[in-house]
Amino acid sequence: MLQVLIGILIIAAIAMVIILLYQRRCSTKLKELSNRLSQVDEDALAKQLDKSRLDSLMGESLKRFTELRYQYDHELLPTFKKAQELVKTIENNMHGSSLFSVGRELSVLQDETDTVMGQYQSLQEQLASLSQAVDQQMAAVSGLRTTYNQFGRQLDEKGFQFGQSKTELQSRLVNLEKKYEHFSDIVRKGDHDAAAELLQDLQDQTRDFEQLMKDIPTLYRPLYAEFPDQLKELKKGYTDLTEQHYCFTEDDIDKQVDEMEKQRTDALDQLAKLNLGVVKRTNREMSDQIDHLYDVMQQELDAKPHVLKAEPQLESHLAHAQKQNEELLNELEHLSISYTLNNNELVDTRQLNEQLKTIREDVDDIKTALKEQTAVYSEIWQQQQDHEQSLTEIEEEQKKINDGVANLSTDEKRARQALQRFITSIRTTKRRVEEMNLPGIPKDYMDYFFVVSDEISKLSHAMNQSQINMEDITKQLLIVQDDLENLQDKTDNLRDSAALTERLIQYANRLSGNNQKIDEAIQQSQKQFNEHQYNESLQTIGTALEEAEPGSFKRLEQEYYSENKD
Repeated sequence: MLQVLIGILIIAAIAMVIILLYQRRCSTKLKELSNRLSQVDEDALAKQLDKSRLDSLMGESLKRFTELRYQYDHELLPTFKKAQELVKTIENNMHGSSLFSVGRELSVLQDETDTVMGQYQSLQEQLASLSQAVDQQMAAVSGLRTTYNQFGRQLDEKGFQFGQSKTELQSRLVNLEKKYEHFSDIVRKGDHDAAAELLQDLQDQTRDFEQLMKDIPTLYRPLYAEFPDQLKELKKGYTDLTEQHYCFTEDDIDKQVDEMEKQRTDALDQLAKLNLGVVKRTNREMSDQIDHLYDVMQQELDAKPHVLKAEPQLESHLAHAQKQNEELLNELEHLSISYTLNNNELVDTRQLNEQLKTIREDVDDIKTALKEQTAVYSEIWQQQQDHEQSLTEIEEEQKKINDGVANLSTDEKRARQALQRFITSIRTTKRRVEEMNLPGIPKDYMDYFFVVSDEISKLSHAMNQSQINMEDITKQLLIVQDDLENLQDKTDNLRDSAALTERLIQYANRLSGNNQKIDEAIQQSQKQFNEHQYNESLQTIGTALEEAEPGSFKRLEQEYYSENKD
């Protein structure tokens, strides 16, 4: 029985805890929703939607305001009051027997509260938008009036900056002010939606007009104050310079100036019609063309002193180059009698002479132009510079040709001296071979000897022609020089092989008594020696001695070369 009682008490305690927790959770949720509803300021909203404002509105603005008032009266207020009553009902049920119906009621209150807050925020935003439009339009009424007054004062006080454009600007300003008055009237009557459309168009046109007021003085100033003076200066400058016999790269400068004057007056007409695009392009083109014509005349003023200074210098330079070319040509023709010129020296020098003739014709034309006062100084100055450069290049080519033939005589003398040395050398070599008293000379040596002799004869023949080719002779000299050195080496080898063989045979005879191989080697070596095979003879006896007495061949060879050092 006691246990049952305890169980009942425990269950009751748990139930109480659950109820308390449920009440607390419901109370918290109710407080949250109640706080959200308290954010609705119905009095402030009612003032904003007061019927007295209807008198200041018309058109679409009145229609919008009426719709907002209807939403307030028939949608927001009923829902708001219903939500407030539901809050009170839930508060009562929280402590009564209907506690467990509170959850469903809170869910309904949640939906009602969301609806109220959505309607409230929507009304606030639409009212704010309407108020903002009203404020913006009222500010525009004041601001635009000030702006138009400023435009008017600027046209009155600084009309000289606009020229004939002032008339069209004043006309456009009048039209703007008419549109402004219409806009102001719509604002005063309260049709703010219609006023908003008018305001956008009016602001766009005002900005365009303001840009005109900024651009026109900048475009008008050069057309009225700068270009006329510049064109007059160009006209006078051209007249003065032509009277001083200046000529120009462009013949129609005066016509170009007249054409630009016409362009200037046309641009003023276009500016008066506010066609700024055309005027901007004309101003830019005229400015460039005026600068160009100044440059055209200035370059002649700048070039004249250069031309007058360069004329005698060019004449002197040309005369020197012509004289030098004539002397070079004479020298080459003289040299061509005795020497073959292999590098087209005569042809190249004659071509240089043709270039000099062309330059002479141009220089004479320049003299004539200066004398007859028809010279375009800038063009002549460029010609003079080009001719100076050409003359410098011609003189460099003359020097190159002259240097190439200047040493022909010296080279010939040296070649003859070398030929004489070669002849002496071949004769000396011949005597050396004869003095060796050999039984004969190897055929390969004799062949090489005669080859070198023929080369020397050929060189001598080439040197004794009436017209010699020094380039070919130089090549032959190098070949003969190398071949003579080779012949000298072959002669030394012939001498050494024969003499050393004889010495080795004499030494071998001392060993021949009891050495059959030595005897056979002596006989074979002697046979080869008699047949003019001196290198083979030396190899035969040397090999036999080295076998019979190791080191003897090397020792005898060293003794020989030691005794016969050159």
